[in-house]
Amino acid sequence: MIISIRPLIILVGAALAACNNDSGESTDSPTGSTSTSTTDGTGTTDDTTTDSPTGGDSTTMPPTTGETTDGEPLTRVEKILAALDVAMYECPERIWPDVEANYRARQVLLASESENRAWVWNYQQGDGEPPRVTEGPLDTLPPEWTAFFNINQLGGALTLGISLDGTQETNEAIMMNGGVVWPDFATALIFHEGFHFLSDQNDWNVGNGSRSAPYPEPWEPRYLRAQLLRSLLAEVHGEDGLAAAAHWRERLLSEHADEMAASRRYDCTEGSAEYASLMMSALAELGCDAADEELLALAVSHLADGVFLGGDTFDSGREFYDLGVLSGLLLRRDAVPGWELKVEDGDPPADLLLADVAPAAQPDDGALQADAQAAVDARNMVVGAEIEPMLAAMQDPQFTRVVVSMNWIAGSFNVGGFYYLAEDPNQSEVFLTFSATMDPPSSVPIAIEGLTVLAGVATPCVLSGGNAIVLTVPTADIALAGNLATTTNPKVQFTDLEVELTMDDDNLSWLCPTDAGGSNGAPAPQPELELHTLRAPGHGQKAVLRPRAASRVGHGQSPE
Repeated sequence: MIISIRPLIILVGAALAACNNDSGESTDSPTGSTSTSTTDGTGTTDDTTTDSPTGGDSTTMPPTTGETTDGEPLTRVEKILAALDVAMYECPERIWPDVEANYRARQVLLASESENRAWVWNYQQGDGEPPRVTEGPLDTLPPEWTAFFNINQLGGALTLGISLDGTQETNEAIMMNGGVVWPDFATALIFHEGFHFLSDQNDWNVGNGSRSAPYPEPWEPRYLRAQLLRSLLAEVHGEDGLAAAAHWRERLLSEHADEMAASRRYDCTEGSAEYASLMMSALAELGCDAADEELLALAVSHLADGVFLGGDTFDSGREFYDLGVLSGLLLRRDAVPGWELKVEDGDPPADLLLADVAPAAQPDDGALQADAQAAVDARNMVVGAEIEPMLAAMQDPQFTRVVVSMNWIAGSFNVGGFYYLAEDPNQSEVFLTFSATMDPPSSVPIAIEGLTVLAGVATPCVLSGGNAIVLTVPTADIALAGNLATTTNPKVQFTDLEVELTMDDDNLSWLCPTDAGGSNGAPAPQPELELHTLRAPGHGQKAVLRPRAASRVGHGQSPE
């Protein structure tokens, strides 16, 4: 059975909550030191703690042999930490070049709310042989570190936070669906997201792109990508598949050039991260001295588990990862020199693999075409059942349009998918079944649950385009008292949010929060954001918004 585990950019699905405390108040660390947190408006918090972030002692994990420590079975945490020791500290460059120095200067925090414990791997302070581990109470840290995923400064070092509770739920879901848990999903997620954020993938020269699918979505690209994946998988298993793969890639480039150009960035970034996660998992199990043939054999043996390879899902969001895994395995098998650095420079792994392969004409597979069309038609029906009522509400005088900012998202949000309106000249962006908690500068919380919304569109408010999200709420569900608005609609809730009421050219009503400049004031500064989608279980997506690289605080440095 295929288990759908895929990365998402905004944290759709499970919550990656982050602390959005704008007060600037300090909190006492368990060591009696003072730490301060400031938010950058994206839901991540810059922490300036200078002492032990958890208040525990810094230690070096005892050496492990196989599945035991001192004759006792390893705990789940010990297994995860042992895997990080090997694949992210001892020999990460067995998998990808020029990452060791970055990994050794960064930290990973494992958080368990159920046990109120936090473990910081490769703790950059204290004594002892690295990679050091410090352990202490989780509730002494800012709340963002309880999230499913978090990336921020902690104790002056860039730190990736992962929830032990949330990832264990994923492990259990995989097993309940008949899948194989290899490795622990926490380990796989650390390897994948760590490759993105701790190895400095943000300095790659991969250009821009889009992960949004068109609505309505055509089925033909999904069929051709499925054929490409099938051919690559056949080659991985020792059959002759490269010439066929070159044929399907050639058709994609000639028949769907725009989509191929838009996906190029993510074929590089997500494909390489998933390949690295798979190979680091094999490295963690076999150790630094394992032969390359052993690493490849172990990795290939786990493709059927359904975690690192999705099968014929006809899901454009999954294809980036699967193509990266299969192409990376074959490039490694063939010992292609310098291919990793070419990926960093914007050449997708599949393009590098097939660049010199002569295509061999292939017949179409009618059954696979029918499967692809049926899957996409069904998805269009489900998506349309959300998008069409939202578009109707946007034009309905019985609804009020409320404009909010992406900057206010507290940590993460869940979505059913990212789409754009293919028949709209502006190709407006849609977040399907969007759920988030927002914390605007006025600290009036805004709760959104399962509402399909337009994003980045023009509005009559000061907040328009860019980071604007438009919520459609029945006017009957909104109470106005002067300039304070309250709604208890099941999908949108806030109390006494200060707004300015305005009308557009079609005499439709809009509420413009004064936190974002209202309807006439000067706009509040809006940092340029980028969306990162995480590996996530199920059909929803999990993602987080972060400032673009040029506007971020430097890695490994506390903010001013």
